Amino acid sequence: MPAVLFVLLALIAAVVVVAGVVLARAVAFRPPGAPAQDTPDFDPGPARAEELERLGAALRIPTVSHADYEATDFAPFAAFKEFLAASFPLFHERCELEVVNGYALIYRWPGVGETRGTGREGDGEDAGGDDGIGHRGGALDPVALMAHYDVVPVEEGAGEEWRQPPFSGAVVDGVVWGRGALDVKSQLMAHLEAAESLMRAGFAPRRDVYFCYGHDEETGGQQGAAKVVEHFAGRGVRFAGVLDEGGMVIRGALAGVGAPLGLIGMAEKGLSNYRFKVEGAGGHSSTPLKNTSLGLAAQLITLIERRPMPLRLIAPVEAMLRNVAGEMGFGTRLVMANLWLFRPLLVRKLAADPTTNAMVRTTFAVTMASASDAANVLPQTSRFVVNVRILPGDTTEDVRRHFAGLIARTGFPAVAEPLLETEPSPASRPGSDFYRSIEQLIHEFYPSALVTPYVMVGGTDARRFHALSENVLRFTPFHLTGEDLGRLHNANESLSWANYGRMIAFYESLLRQQ
Repeated sequence: MPAVLFVLLALIAAVVVVAGVVLARAVAFRPPGAPAQDTPDFDPGPARAEELERLGAALRIPTVSHADYEATDFAPFAAFKEFLAASFPLFHERCELEVVNGYALIYRWPGVGETRGTGREGDGEDAGGDDGIGHRGGALDPVALMAHYDVVPVEEGAGEEWRQPPFSGAVVDGVVWGRGALDVKSQLMAHLEAAESLMRAGFAPRRDVYFCYGHDEETGGQQGAAKVVEHFAGRGVRFAGVLDEGGMVIRGALAGVGAPLGLIGMAEKGLSNYRFKVEGAGGHSSTPLKNTSLGLAAQLITLIERRPMPLRLIAPVEAMLRNVAGEMGFGTRLVMANLWLFRPLLVRKLAADPTTNAMVRTTFAVTMASASDAANVLPQTSRFVVNVRILPGDTTEDVRRHFAGLIARTGFPAVAEPLLETEPSPASRPGSDFYRSIEQLIHEFYPSALVTPYVMVGGTDARRFHALSENVLRFTPFHLTGEDLGRLHNANESLSWANYGRMIAFYESLLRQQ
């Protein structure tokens, strides 16, 4: 047989074998956690009238945080603390309260078993039974439920767009209206409603439960959550699990997926801002040079947008795609069952859409610019700001090197100055016992949801707690639509009575497991 024919036949045979393996793996591929199709959400009934009124009252207190911390009006924050004490008297009687840096609140609900990190013995109940979460050496690690009670401001003049005033806390039309209804006073209030109800019923957890509430999450958490983590670290406290805001049950979050997704945030991208300064010759606009500093800045901006950082498929995103593959047709199953072959193709496909592009790379967004103050004056210095969201696995040092390389390519007299640098968080493990407990509760409350891990492209206070726990998760137990989500940080922020009732019931179930 001629050598060329032999090689050709061998190549054909290899292609046939590979194709067979690819198809066989696709047919055998079974995504985990298939939802119960079209099964309605668990319905514990809407929140009671008094629960709704307490949430409305919480929303009426304008705890607005500002980037300029010293410019914040802290009187509403003090009033909110007093409101909580008056609204949940049994909770405040049973829990120990510590206030960190003036306004960050830490409540500890003591467990009846022995809890690690406190040096406290329980009341004689057996603490040695294995509950599968944070049980080491006969003692139970505590857990932490998190939220924040600061809210973003309402833009001047935007109040006219609201169907109800933004700080009215109105309880009408089946919803509670007001800034913080979604982000995220409702979560804090649902925690306390659940705990107060369980206390009235005589329940006490085996392990210590901490309730940690920051007061500046919307502006970075530097004065709230960061100080709380320092406080815990100084006492040697570690947590079996931490649960904060971030994920939710939502339909239509991913193109091609018909089922609602129960998204559990496993990690967060880092947030950084860099101010670029480009120098040029000043003078009168009647005799310009070939390029002004603003023209040079525009060329550098174009280079930044055209040369992003490398694509990468990280573990939580891969896990999410595996989980949803069953909803997206045979082609997607074929790809996910054969990532050994199709990984480069997949990440390029994800990068083609802005939503999924943010899942597979560190992103750059040019958001602010300034140059001359007059139309007839050439700018000596032009400035622009790039907002960077750093994918786990990349670092701020990687970003600085990338920008330095781009500036070097231009040859321009330019510098990149970091205004804010925050590293991405580590990723928690989807297979942990704490994750499984949250996953199971989501299945119980939202049986039609496809529960999956994901990576948050935004930021929360939870990112700081990775220093204290290997299991830091982000999930708020409400079911939103895309329209609902569009009201977050926007006009007509509101939460349905049904959602709030489920939130309280969800946290009651979670607390009963502790």
